[in-house]
Amino acid sequence: MMRGLGGRLGERLAGLSARRFMSLVYLTALALFLIGLWLHLPNGGGNVYNGITEVFQQRICPPPVINSYPHLPQPCSASNLQVPYLQSFNEYPVITAMFMYIMAVLGGSLAGQLLTNYYLLTGAVLIVPTLLGIRELMKIIEIRGMPRNRILWYFVATPTFLIMTLLNWYMIGVYFMLYGIRKYLEGGSRLWAGVLFGLSAASNFVTAVPALGFFIHSKTTKERVLLAGAALGTYAAINAPFFVLNRGLWLQSFHYIYTWNIENSWMQAILINLYSPYRHIIPPVVFGGFIVEMLWLRYRRKTDDPIVFAFLAMFGYTFATYVYPPQLNLVLLPFFVLLPVTNSYREFLAFDVLNALIIILGFSEVLLAFGISYYKYFHVGESINYMSAVFWIEAVRSLWQGKFALVNGIPGLPSLQWRKREKATGGAS
Repeated sequence: MMRGLGGRLGERLAGLSARRFMSLVYLTALALFLIGLWLHLPNGGGNVYNGITEVFQQRICPPPVINSYPHLPQPCSASNLQVPYLQSFNEYPVITAMFMYIMAVLGGSLAGQLLTNYYLLTGAVLIVPTLLGIRELMKIIEIRGMPRNRILWYFVATPTFLIMTLLNWYMIGVYFMLYGIRKYLEGGSRLWAGVLFGLSAASNFVTAVPALGFFIHSKTTKERVLLAGAALGTYAAINAPFFVLNRGLWLQSFHYIYTWNIENSWMQAILINLYSPYRHIIPPVVFGGFIVEMLWLRYRRKTDDPIVFAFLAMFGYTFATYVYPPQLNLVLLPFFVLLPVTNSYREFLAFDVLNALIIILGFSEVLLAFGISYYKYFHVGESINYMSAVFWIEAVRSLWQGKFALVNGIPGLPSLQWRKREKATGGAS
């Protein structure tokens, strides 16, 4: 199992007490989080792209336009802050949008540059759902009886965790998702699980997708009604005030998402126009196939594992969507921990490295400290560029993710595997 990472290391980890092992996991996560905090620092650090500050400057604190010098960048100030959904447009769900605003207000009350204060406060708060998410994932591992070492190799010590955790706000939704998964697996109230998935959807729509798998897996109509009703009710309750106070801005966010171009998907390799109308036709057809598969598994009783249904919903959606940003891998990582998704750990690591390269090559300048600029050679932009290496990295990464969704040895799922799989604990466990 640990041949790829070193058997001795695996044995040492296996020999740790539960308390020491979790301390190691938390310390490793904290160390990587702090490195990521530096990598994404605005105006410095490791010069890695940072959506947290870029979106903030566009949506929460748009700089004033000075007519005399319109070509010069203007600093963001606390007096420019605008409340999302009430005073300004924001494409992110309500919880994330208001989180941006609150961090900005707090940052503006401190001495120093607002942008830096906002980013550091955001990082300080985001460590909470990050560590809580790890705790929830560890509890799910215990419920399922999985090897605990997998949380290190497939979630924490990964390129995606290092590069993506502070690229965006996904960890808020991921935490609620993992908490909801645990509550569902414990066999407790479907109501509470639904509330958590509703919170996840209000943080980031995509992170709540596994709830669809649980909805199909549920045994009775009552369970489905409780799960769906609680999720939709929670989402509606959080959004209702903003919908009532400014319906136009609330609806504008959905229109913005709907009109977005193909991004990082395999579809960009077959559709000449990134705004092709087929981008709205292909996803429901492809995702519909995964829904049919889940229904077949449910009613033919091929498997009763709820995580398999959640996996199919999440991986099916990711493969079907025309917008597959690299940070979305944060939602996929828990399933690599909980199921034998890959043929080997090497395959997983290669896939995850490829995912990180999209940000490193296409949006960052990590060699700038050495006077080397490479951004212009790799940046894809908003038009198809078949000569760009990043373009093909995006397409291959998306197809690779589809391979995980379709070619596997997960118990109960139809398999198209063409070579012998490693043991179910596969790769590093």
